[in-house]
Amino acid sequence: MESHNLFVDYFVDSEFVEKFNESLRTLLSALQQHAMAKYVAPEGAQRLKHGTIFSNPAAPQVYNGEIETHSTLFDITLDSIISHDVTVLGKCFNSFQEKMGEQFARMVYESVSKVCDQSGNVVDAKESGSLQLAFLEMLEKIEFSADKTGEVNLPEIHLGTDTLNEFAKVMQNSTPEYEALVAEVKARKTAEALDREGERKAKFVRYGESKQ
Repeated sequence: MESHNLFVDYFVDSEFVEKFNESLRTLLSALQQHAMAKYVAPEGAQRLKHGTIFSNPAAPQVYNGEIETHSTLFDITLDSIISHDVTVLGKCFNSFQEKMGEQFARMVYESVSKVCDQSGNVVDAKESGSLQLAFLEMLEKIEFSADKTGEVNLPEIHLGTDTLNEFAKVMQNSTPEYEALVAEVKARKTAEALDREGERKAKFVRYGESKQ
């Protein structure tokens, strides 16, 4: 004797739910990527679906990191649904983007700090003698890079509000001699970056050609 499941839930539209969830995932992914783009260029970001640890056994000096989970919650009250208050959606999505952005920024700064401490690539303004000298020392330690169009990107400086105001004030009072030193370092670092990019591209000039 065959038995058939005659139960039907007339209050659930499975196709609608699936499409809604997919649309929500797409939106949240876009909001997350927008938050990440403030700190990491989109073309420099990669997505992995497996593994938990990044390591390089052949280069023990390279920083080894682990995948971190970022999460946040938002809820919508029943009263908002009953009253058709769609403005609550914008508030929820803004909260999601803000909280995920905060977690990502914290991870970026902590990772950069660990890498610098591990490599010794750190500058101490007190040891340097002044913010101006520390800035010059920092420029010397940084390797400029060229993007895919061949343009050299100058390094970004991320500072807290108080330190930023102090730094801006000090730099505004720089002497012409100091500004010339900064310009010389930038020009030299830019030329070195262009040379490295030229050498890199030269390796691929004859790529794909068959050997005769």
